[in-house]
Amino acid sequence: MLEKEIENIILEKIKVQLKIEKSFSDLVNNFDSMFANIDFEKNSFSISDYFGAGMGKAGATSKLLADNRIKEEWLREYSFKEGNVKNDFKGLYFFVNDMRPFYVGISKGVIGRILQHIKGHSHNSATLAYKIGLLKYEIITGSKHSLTRKQLNFKNEVEPIKGFLSNQEVIFLHIENDYELYLFEVYCSMKLGTMLNNFETH
Repeated sequence: MLEKEIENIILEKIKVQLKIEKSFSDLVNNFDSMFANIDFEKNSFSISDYFGAGMGKAGATSKLLADNRIKEEWLREYSFKEGNVKNDFKGLYFFVNDMRPFYVGISKGVIGRILQHIKGHSHNSATLAYKIGLLKYEIITGSKHSLTRKQLNFKNEVEPIKGFLSNQEVIFLHIENDYELYLFEVYCSMKLGTMLNNFETH
């Protein structure tokens, strides 16, 4: 009896989801035009101007809104230290160097994620800095870092990279649909050849 009830709940969930989600073809067939409409030269902006020294989550959000880098209607409830407040948005972001994107990421809280990338205090929060730190380590030592994440010296190998990232530019794209968000990240990464992205399973 319980198994049948669980089965019915799952089937209802699937029916609801199928009604509100676009088909795979509807999503991917639109990716070429979505990508073509991203103007990296015109719409990218300085990370340090919005997320620099002394700038926290609330300050960054206010400044992004004031300068029309994000829109009020994008914001929704998202838990990031302050609790469940309407203070972040779901979407995709590109790290850009000299008008050339070198990393694409997605998050349900993009503003908070950027802050983690450049101000995170661990290998698990400042993940992009960690990835670049691994490359730096390999170039300097001539061999890949073969130990655990925590055994890579955060202060020596990751902290300097956070400073580098702070001096880059970023561009945001608001996307609410989960499937569209995940698939478009892969599409953009392949289109741009962003080597820092990987989609390996754990």
